[in-house]
Amino acid sequence: MEAEYTIDEAIGIISQAVERKKREIADLEKRKRRFKREDRMAEIQELIDYLEADMTAYISVLADMKDDDSLLEGLNLDDSKAVECPVKYDQYINGLSADDLENELEADEVRAEYCDEIVEMMCYDIGETALKSKKMVKFLLDDPYALEALGELIFYDDYLYDTFRALAASNKGQDKKKKKKKD
Repeated sequence: MEAEYTIDEAIGIISQAVERKKREIADLEKRKRRFKREDRMAEIQELIDYLEADMTAYISVLADMKDDDSLLEGLNLDDSKAVECPVKYDQYINGLSADDLENELEADEVRAEYCDEIVEMMCYDIGETALKSKKMVKFLLDDPYALEALGELIFYDDYLYDTFRALAASNKGQDKKKKKKKD
């Protein structure tokens, strides 16, 4: 079930998650110093790395929502290094209080919805720009995958398919008239 949040509610949810993750990372850093075994320290570091990456993703969304790039200062925004879900993640999630777990789930939902909206807007802009460019339309016509994807989009959308059929029928009528004029 998707919840609808105002921008202020979404900012509040994500801000709360960021602050909580900062505290959790600091607590894990303290705990890690108490361990002597390398494997235990590595497990904790793996969780810290994951939480830091998660927090960075939340801050990136927050910076975009607030239109405040200063929030990104000092963050490692290197996407080339993927951070795997740590072994201890289930234990981490199970250890959250009910309120913190609710915040974690809400923040994840807000981030996902926001990112989906950004991608949708980008795709809309790309599609509009591409269809307005004669050169890009020519490239699309030469690309079998693009033609298939566009055809599939039209086929599965009732409005687009009905419009397509009406235009195709109209074009056939015009083609017949042009053929009669030539004869």
